[in-house]
Amino acid sequence: MDEEDRPVLLLTCSGISHTGQLTTMAGNSLRCRYPVLVARHLKLTALKRSLEHELTGNECLIAVDGCDEGCAKKRMDLLGKIPDSYLIATREGITKRGMEEPRYDEIECLCQAVVKNIRNGGRTNEE
Repeated sequence: MDEEDRPVLLLTCSGISHTGQLTTMAGNSLRCRYPVLVARHLKLTALKRSLEHELTGNECLIAVDGCDEGCAKKRMDLLGKIPDSYLIATREGITKRGMEEPRYDEIECLCQAVVKNIRNGGRTNEE
């Protein structure tokens, strides 16, 4: 997948834990740094419309959960929606640390994993 393909919709779990905050920060960073690559960033915990209505476009859906609890994945499963790609921050070498603030290196690590995933055709770290 490259920048000329379908626009990317990034869905992050955006929970209150360290890794949830990390997904939000990484999503915000990616949206600002790569506006052509990431067309939209939805935070699961701050939707203005139902998730079902947000996921009706022809965008390439990249879902990012912070940990194996899989909050974003569970919500998509309820709708019968399968993302084009799915990543979990803790499977990218990030350790969940309770309510601590995410560090810059962790945000950068997750950003790089998402961009690499998009550019490599959307392989998931579940495979």
